[in-house]
Order: sequence, then structure tokens, then C-alpha cells
Amino acid sequence: MNFSLCHVFPWTHRFRQTCTIFRSLLAGGLLLTLILSNWNLAEAQRARRQPARKAPATTPPSPSTAPETTAPRPLAEYFPASALLYAEFERLPNAVDEVLAVDSLKQFLAASDSPLPIDLTRYDEALTAVGFPDKATLAATRIGFGLMLSPNPKKSTVGGLFPTPEVEFVVVLIAPDDAAAARFVQLGEQWLPTLVTNTRRVKPLPGRAGRFRTTTFPAAKATESLVMAHSGQVIAVGFRPVMTRWLTQMTQPTFSPLGKARGFEDVQKQLTDSRNGMVYINTSTIGTYVRDLFAELLKPSPSGKRVSREQARAEAEFAAKINQLVTQSGIGAVDGAGYAYGVKNGRVTQRIVVGLDRASEGLFPAFADGLRVSGRAADFLPDDTQIFATLSVNPTRVYDTLRQMAGTFNARYETDIQVAERKFGVNFRQEIAAALTGEITMAVGGLQIRESVSNNMFTDNLRVATFAVSNNPQALREAFARIFSAAARKAADRKAWQAIAKPPEGTLPRPIFDPRTKTHEGETIWLFEGSNDDEENAFAVSVVANVLVAGRTSDVKWVIDTYRRGQTLGRREDFNVGFGARPADAMGSAYVSQGLLAQALNELRNETPKRYQMFLEGLTPFPLFTHIGREGRVITNTVDLSLPYLVGIAGAGWGASSAADERRANEQGVREVLRMIYQAQMEYAGGDGKGNYSDSLPTLAKRADGSRNFGEEVELMTRLPYRGYVLGPIVLRPAEGDRPAGFHVTAFPAVRTGPDRTGDQTFYLDETGMLRCLPASAGDANAESPGCDSFANEAPPDMFKP
Repeated sequence: MNFSLCHVFPWTHRFRQTCTIFRSLLAGGLLLTLILSNWNLAEAQRARRQPARKAPATTPPSPSTAPETTAPRPLAEYFPASALLYAEFERLPNAVDEVLAVDSLKQFLAASDSPLPIDLTRYDEALTAVGFPDKATLAATRIGFGLMLSPNPKKSTVGGLFPTPEVEFVVVLIAPDDAAAARFVQLGEQWLPTLVTNTRRVKPLPGRAGRFRTTTFPAAKATESLVMAHSGQVIAVGFRPVMTRWLTQMTQPTFSPLGKARGFEDVQKQLTDSRNGMVYINTSTIGTYVRDLFAELLKPSPSGKRVSREQARAEAEFAAKINQLVTQSGIGAVDGAGYAYGVKNGRVTQRIVVGLDRASEGLFPAFADGLRVSGRAADFLPDDTQIFATLSVNPTRVYDTLRQMAGTFNARYETDIQVAERKFGVNFRQEIAAALTGEITMAVGGLQIRESVSNNMFTDNLRVATFAVSNNPQALREAFARIFSAAARKAADRKAWQAIAKPPEGTLPRPIFDPRTKTHEGETIWLFEGSNDDEENAFAVSVVANVLVAGRTSDVKWVIDTYRRGQTLGRREDFNVGFGARPADAMGSAYVSQGLLAQALNELRNETPKRYQMFLEGLTPFPLFTHIGREGRVITNTVDLSLPYLVGIAGAGWGASSAADERRANEQGVREVLRMIYQAQMEYAGGDGKGNYSDSLPTLAKRADGSRNFGEEVELMTRLPYRGYVLGPIVLRPAEGDRPAGFHVTAFPAVRTGPDRTGDQTFYLDETGMLRCLPASAGDANAESPGCDSFANEAPPDMFKP
């Protein structure tokens, strides 16, 4: 029996009322508390039936299991240091808004004939309609993507040659606050089940791993189930195997994150601060994979036969040489490579960073250990040079490393080099490599964009030359003079042997080039290899002032003439301004001339349809420069370009590409039409025509069984144009003597020229089934045009029966 204070002291009626009111207030307060706290009464009843548990000792939570009440870690710290590739994105709506604010794109989107089915300017409304947070929340959300090598890859191979790398990924999202994270979790619960394959309807499985709450979306195969984990502002998604490992790593205090790896930190510090995205390639993981790959390739095949001791020793030596070659490449000195981009205030900044320890041994550090580029070769090039690229390396280090790497697989290589040095009378390292500063330049001139597009790049006007700056030009001249004398003696010996030796029956002796010297404008040119009848295209070398020049004879003469006239690229003000802006420790630079960009813009205008021409309005060519610099342990390259310029080029390029695809579709469609006409003619000649053909498309459309051979397209073929093409009339040729009857039909583009042309080919078809083609710019195809297809073998056999 329960006793209350009111039962013990029932003295007055008023006091009973007071007790009743007190009891009502107490019950109402408890009920209100339950409602506000969303307490489940059923759970309370179950808890009431369970025995009381002893309260655990109050100990501070460990760092690995404590809930994330503070700000999340940096995004890269949620990925392992062994990640093969890492990418992150942030402030994406800001970048999209910058792009959509470009005038040419706004005009294109506002045009009534825009081919886009949606209004991109209202993309935020479309995202909100499907459940995404508002644009400000999306801009504050960071997204990371990590690609890792599977620890237990399957033994699958590519072509039976080498194991296929099995990769797995994790996507991590950091929301700006808990409310936004809850919205993203709801989106995941809504859309992730649609990404798994399962024949049965299975409910998601909730769970918990450390501080992360998990939701598993089962698939037919357990390994293909998706898992979403979330804790505070952090959400992670991936397939079940990798998420199981990831959740385990998050709870381990020994977890080594990518964000704290030295190589990643060195690269990330140099990337653009206001970036919208970045990609990092972990070269250390790639190097480890390459070693494991070679070990797998060199593993003896399980044939069941015992391997001899000599064979086992040979395989072990070969594997050791492979590992030695990988080490000599210097890939271990590369700390990783990163790329970042940022869109802000109408500019697009792209930055490439490679972490590299130049003090380490190997080929890569040797390439990055040269002097600062001077651009000396620009003083030997004409002022209309179109492409100029220069790179400074350490010549003696590169030579020693390459010689060492070559000797790894050929034990006689060092002896062969010594024999060659005695034969030529030249010490390659001391008289050639040491006589170079390491600055190597390549230049291109006379390039025509139109010929390049039509796969005819190598015209007579094209000039390509390679330069190497020398610190001892006289030593270079003497060395190449001795090399030339040895090459001339060898050619004479080969000719003498060829004179007494008989070639195999039915063959002619191989022509032997006579090395020769030429003098041009007072400079000596050595011609080493080529055709005796075309020495202008022979490979030639010359030392002009303090620069070694190599290329075709005509290219070397081109350089000498320019140097003598003094009208060089190095005297152009715009070139000096752009090249002078290179970093203090620049190891390379590249230049594209304003004239070449003008050619590219004109060609793009000629190929861009009318409705896309607005993208090219206001675009003018300019000289383009980019530089490679060195800053401590990293190599950097930064390119800053105008966003309207990039949007204009991309929009016009997309329009030109879409027009080209449409022309190809038109040509494929008219080919199909001509094929159907040919097959219908064969069927008609073998039936009602009795060996003759018809010039009526409606007649050819009717088949013996009453069906329509051309379907709904017969009416379209009688209209002009059809799929961008005009179909000419069917011309019949009556039988004459032994010559049977025939026919021919032509097809040509409705618009032949200009960016809005509807096709690039004309077609001619006759009774032989041979389809003949001719470029529309060359006229109409006829019976003499080259064949491009044949329909004769495609027709059913009964079509040819009389």
C-alpha cells in the first residue's frame, strides 16, 4: 500500500484539494518532460524490467572513441598515408557562379536556340528540389576522394602479362555544421540504395563502429554493399571491405594519415590557397607497386618442374637488376605530385607541384639539378618563332646516371663505351657533357594549324631545331670534328665492303650516306645521316657562337640566317617581358607565340557554327608563357588565365565538336539510305523488274510481301534535304548488247562550306554496290572517285535471282 503526505495528514478538505492539485501538477510535469525529451514509454518499461547495472568508473574518454565535439580534422587526415591518389573539392558553387557570370555564356544560355534542355543559371534551385542543402551550405562543404590499392588483390592479369591492380575508394564529406551533415545523411539514405544491385528488397542495416554510426545498404554480393558512416560533421561512404578497414583505422591511435605525411605536406603548402580543388598522386605508393609488380612478373611459373640452380640464380639476378633500375630512376626521391586549381575574380589559377629531393641519387633528381635557364637560344631564333621550350638539367649527372642505368643490364656496356671513345677520339663526359651548361631548348616555326588539323603537319615550311648552350664551344667544335672524321671513315669502309660483297639475289645494296661538311654564312655544318640525294633533310649539327644546334640541314641554316640578320626572338619586347617574369630559380620555360594562337582562333572561328560564335566575340590572341620553378624541395609550375577566355574557347570548341559529330551522323545516315536503295534495287531487279532497275523510290519501297522496305523514311528521302544531305535522282542505264542494265544515284551535302555545313563527303553509288566518296570541297563524287565502302556482300542472296 502506498502512502502519501496527503493520506497521513487528512485534516481538512482544503488541504486535500491542495494535495490533489500538487499531484496533478506533478503528473503533468512528468508527462510534459516525457514529451519534450521524446522518451519512448516502451523502452522505459523494458528498462524497468531489467536489473540495475553497476555504474562504470568515470574515466576520461580516449581520443579514438571520443565524440567529435570540436572542429573536424583537416580533410586529408581521414585518408591513409598509403593512398594512391587523393582529391579534394571545396567552394564548388563559387566556381560555378564565376563561370556562369561570363558574358558569352550568359548570352548563349539566354538564346532561344540554345541546345541545352535546362536553365543552368538556376542550378541551385534544381539541387534544392532534389533535397540538397542551399548553395551557401554546399559552398562550405568539403569533399575528399581517396583511391587505395587493395591489400588482397585478385590474381587477375591484363592480357596474361601482368597483374591487374585492384583499387578501392572512400569518399569523405565534411559538412559546415551538424544540421547540414544530417541533411547529407538523409540524402545518402535516399540515393545510396539505388546504387547497389540486389534482387531482394532488404532494409538498410544500422550499426556503430567507434564514434561513427554506420548504415549498410546490402547488395547481392556482400563485397558490393555500400556503407555510410557519419559522426558529427564527417560522413564517409565506400564499399563494405574498404569501409571496414577504414573504420578500424579511425579507431587506432597508430593510424598514419596522409595529411601528416611529409611529402604531402611539402606539396600542399605550395598549392594555391584559394583553391576549388586539388589532386595529389602518391609516388611512394606507385614506386612500391612497381617493385611488387616486377617481383610478380619475375616469379617462376608454377609448372611443377624443378628449376635448375643456374636458372634460379639467373632469375634472382634479373629481379635484382630490375630493383636496381627502379632505384637508379630516382623515383624514391619524388615525394608526390599535386595539381590545384582556383577560380576567383574572373581568373583561373592552375598550379602543379612535384616534391623532389634534388640531393638524392637518380635520374629524376639529376634532371632537376641544373642551372637557372637563361633563354640564350632565343638569340638564334627568328622573331616569328611559334613555340619555344627550354629546360635546364645537370648534364654530367644525367650522363653518369644514364650510363650507370645502361650498364645495369649490359655488363659489356662500359667496355663498349670505352671502345667507342677510343674510335672517335672523344671523351664523351669530359669533352661533350662537361662542355654543356645543361640548358636544352626546342623551337618550332612555320607551323600551320590548318595543315596540322588535316594531318599534314610536316610541310616544307615547318622548322624544328634543338639547341644546347655550351660553356666551352671550342671544345665542342673539336669533339664533333673528330666524331665526323670517324663517321666518314666508317662510311668509306662500309662502301668498300659493299663493293666486293654480293647482295642477296633480288635485292639491292642499301644506300650508304656520305658524311659531309657544309659551310653556310661562315659556319661549319656537319651532315651525319640522311639521303645522298636530299641533303637538306639530312641530320646536321653545328656550333654557332656558344650554342650547339641540331636538326635538319635546312633547320640549321634557318638558325644561322636568323642569327646573322639579328631579327631574333630574343629582341622582341613581349618575349623579354614574359620570359623575364620567370622565377628566381627557374629550371624551365615555355612560350607560344601570339601568331600561333591567332591561327588557332581563326581555325576555330571557321569551324564553329553560327549559334556558338558568341563565345569567340572579343577574344584576341596573346603570347602565352609558363615557367617551371624550384622552391626548396618542390618543383612548381603556375598558369594564370582569363576565365572568359577559357569559357569562350571551351564553348566554341564544344560547338565545333558537336557540329563535327552531327556531320559524321549525317554521313552515316546517308550511307544507310544508299545501302537500302541498293538492296531494294537488287530485290526489284530479281523480281518485278526482270533484270531492270527502277528510278522510283515509292516503287522500290514496296516489297513483294507488302511490307515497306524503307519504313517511314521513304517520304523523307523525297524531300530536300534529308539528314543534311540532298539525294539526287536515280539515273537508269538501259542494257546494251552484252552490257546489262545499270543505275547510279548521288548524294551531297545541302550546305557544302562554312562552319554550318551539313557534311564533308559526297557519295556515288551504282549497280556494282561500290560506294564512292569524294570530299565536298573537291566536287561531286562520280564513277571515277575512289571507293570507300561496298554493299554488294550485304545484300541477301535471293535478291540477285532473276
